[in-house]
Amino acid sequence: MDIVFDIIFELIVDGSVEAVGNKQVPMAVRVIAAIILLAFFGGIIGFCIFLGIHDRNWITLVLGALIMIVTIYQIIRLYNRYKHRSDE
Repeated sequence: MDIVFDIIFELIVDGSVEAVGNKQVPMAVRVIAAIILLAFFGGIIGFCIFLGIHDRNWITLVLGALIMIVTIYQIIRLYNRYKHRSDE
């Protein structure tokens, strides 16, 4: 059962990563894939922050907050790049 879950999970995450960057995939599918990736990585970040607060482990809390800040920065940067590209 563990192997089946691992294969399905790998297909979903790898497929989402490939679909987001591929221009041949329709925009609706790319948006859905991006939402899946954001939910997945948001869950990991939220879990790190939760564990840091719950266990009073400052290293885990700071790591989760740092990953969250970098992720938000990258999303804003990519959005601005896409916005400027569509304006031209």
